[in-house]
Amino acid sequence: MQRRAKGHEESWLLSYADLITNLLLFFVLLLTAANLSKGRMQQIAKGISGSDSPTSLESIRKEIDAEIARKRLQEMVSTVVKDDGLELSLNSGLVFDSGSAKIRAELEETLRSMLQVLAPYSSKYSFAVEGHTDPTPIINGTVFASNWELSSARAIVVRQRLEEVGVVRDHIRVEGYADTRPLPEEQLQGLTPELRLARLRRVVVRIY
Repeated sequence: MQRRAKGHEESWLLSYADLITNLLLFFVLLLTAANLSKGRMQQIAKGISGSDSPTSLESIRKEIDAEIARKRLQEMVSTVVKDDGLELSLNSGLVFDSGSAKIRAELEETLRSMLQVLAPYSSKYSFAVEGHTDPTPIINGTVFASNWELSSARAIVVRQRLEEVGVVRDHIRVEGYADTRPLPEEQLQGLTPELRLARLRRVVVRIY
């Protein structure tokens, strides 16, 4: 009786090993994708397709920038897309009076129209409203005990405006950082001390 060659009997092991390797690579890719932010995933998708999705963070940024330019609000609002989301940064020195968490009356409607641009995307994205201050201590006797309270109160006010324009409340969170997260030094170079402090005083709406 003719016997099969030993190599032929074990050839299935090669196919099995290839299958296991492919499965391992597949799960590694899934794990990597799960740890990537939406912003980073969209950057990868753009690199592959060559264009942005109509609902991508970059597309939303362009829509907001067009509104900023139309209303000439470049000094009040700035935008940037990072790996952890789209940041809409509001100059607190223009939006709020010093030491106050009340939006200036003449800017209420302007801010509302700016935030309305975000409302259609609230079912797809989450929002974080971040309050920041400069390191100047709060003077005793004012409404707020410290910069922690001031930064949180301003973030809460902007959160309220987001809800009012239709952003789903379950998709919003509030974060107060006082002066613990200053801007990178390269964004402050060449500014006078007054302007440096003004840049640090901001409320950021981050879409992610």
